[in-house]
This record gives sequence, structure tokens and C-alpha cells, in this order.
Amino acid sequence: MEPVVASIPRERLHDKVTREIALGIIRGSIGKSESALSTEGDLCRHFNVSRTILREAVKVLAAKGLIEVRPKTGIRVRPRNEWNLVDPDLLSWLCEAGVDDLFVWDLCEVRAIVEPAAAELAASRASAEEIEELLHWYHLIEVNTDNEGARLEADRNFHSTIFTACHNVFLTQMNTTVGVALRATQQIGVHLPQVMEESVLAHKKVADAIARRDSAAARAAMERLIKQSTEHIHRVLHPDRA
Repeated sequence: MEPVVASIPRERLHDKVTREIALGIIRGSIGKSESALSTEGDLCRHFNVSRTILREAVKVLAAKGLIEVRPKTGIRVRPRNEWNLVDPDLLSWLCEAGVDDLFVWDLCEVRAIVEPAAAELAASRASAEEIEELLHWYHLIEVNTDNEGARLEADRNFHSTIFTACHNVFLTQMNTTVGVALRATQQIGVHLPQVMEESVLAHKKVADAIARRDSAAARAAMERLIKQSTEHIHRVLHPDRA
């Protein structure tokens, strides 16, 4: 039996190869043509790893819908609409590779559908401790307007607390997806004039509505927050159409 420590480098190599192949697929350098690293042998030589390591990585990526392995013909990249885009790892790789307009707008639509409903539920279901936690994160957003890292972390926890306060297992799981994707767009638009003041006020209205258990007001406040965020993103990505 091998010692436990012997498996650690191998596991790390497997994770690294999985990530690098995923980024190559997303960026179009892997699997787009017969000559573009489309076989096991090509990939083994490119990453200088054994077939065992490569096949472990391929198995993970196939489970996430990025690729399929065909006997004798090699690895085929599946169409993007067949990828498991709600998988947190895949979302993280997409964000690392760089988000495009379609990704941003799809995310904004999902947020507009899900987060107002979550705020409405949180207003009626949140425990006293969860409301206290939500107000704590809002306070950190308010006092860290000049500390981008601390503010963004507080913002992520603010939205995560709302999902948790719904006490709905599916919404809790969905927060994992939305939270990962949110990090990709969170900084877009934050440097526009007056955006910070508007954002802090919008978060305050959401927090206040949930704290006083006003479900309708919480939904409306979150709808305004998401709409505001979407407008800021649009102004940055398309200044000529703002």
C-alpha cells in the first residue's frame, strides 16, 4: 500500500491537467481541428503526463459535458450549449478564460429571475441570526467603499446570506453557481461615476426590507439592484450605446 503522501503530487497534477485542458477547450486551442491536440497521444506529449493521468482528467471533463471520447477518432469537444454550465468548476474556468457579452447577459438574466425571488423568500423565512448576518455584510459594504477587495468579499457574502436565508436546498445550491459567475462580473462598472453610491444605497434597501420582513419590498429592491447592476455593465461594455 502506497503512503498517503505519495498520492498528493499525482492528485495535484491531475487537477492541473484537467484545468489546463478545460482552458484550452474554452479558448479554442484544444479540439478545434484534427491537428489541434485532439488525441490522447497529442495531449500526453503536450502536457508531458502519462495516459493514466490524462484519462483521469478526460473522465472529469467528459462528466462536465465539455468533451466526449470516441474510439479510434480521439477526443471531440462538444458544442458549448451541451456543457454543464452550472458546474462550479466549469464556471470558474470560463471566468478565468475571460467572459464575453453572451456570458454576461445570460448571467444578468438568471440573476433577474432568481435573486428577487430569493430576497422575497428570505424576508419571510430568515432567522434573527441570518438577518443580523445580512446587516453585518451590508455594513462592511458601506464602510469599505475605498477597499475594493473587502467590499467585493462583503458583497458576495451579502448575496450568499440571502440565498441561505431562503431555507430552500435548491436555491442554496444555485447560489454556488450564481456566486461563482457573479465574481466574473462583479468588478464591471464599479469605477463608473456615482456607481458606488448607487450600489451601496441599493444594497441598503434590500437589507432593510428583509430586516423588517417586508417580502414585496425585498423583491422590488432586489429587482432594482439587479437592473442597476445590469445597466452599469452595459455602459462599460458598450459605451457607444449607453
